[in-house]
Amino acid sequence: MQQNSEQARKQIDAVLSSLDTLLNASPGKLREAFDRYNGAVKRMNDYAEKIRENDSDLKKNGAAYLDQWKETASGVSDPELRAIAQDRQNEIADKGRSVRTTITTASESFAAFLRDIGDIRKVIGNDLTPTGQDSVKNTQLVQNVELEGAKVKDALQNAERAVSDLRSQITPTGR
Repeated sequence: MQQNSEQARKQIDAVLSSLDTLLNASPGKLREAFDRYNGAVKRMNDYAEKIRENDSDLKKNGAAYLDQWKETASGVSDPELRAIAQDRQNEIADKGRSVRTTITTASESFAAFLRDIGDIRKVIGNDLTPTGQDSVKNTQLVQNVELEGAKVKDALQNAERAVSDLRSQITPTGR
């Protein structure tokens, strides 16, 4: 998740940079700039899918982890130790739910950004001329796509911090 999130944030920058290049390319460089943007959008979609998969995996694996913990703790005969184990398990379960929420938010934050960069790709790809370029360049959507990208990056960073915090809570320390 951490690696996919970091790569996705870098890819957002690549998409926005290639969009800027496309919208400001000279007529002779439009095709080359479009091809670069098209590739960046495709890679962005791939990273978004990986984040969705991470979200799904975390839900599945988190539940299995907690189920195993419950099963082990149920076999503890001492009431005080069983209570300690149960309290800690509840604490980690709460943190896990919080992490899943931040990852789901990050995953869902891609929707508008992907839709908009995809729409730009379709429209300018069908009219790869200076007129088509100027028409797209002056739209409100193009003006907003950078803000959308920043929101996705923020959501990804929040998810990264939440995962790191959870990891520090459940990872055994060195000896």
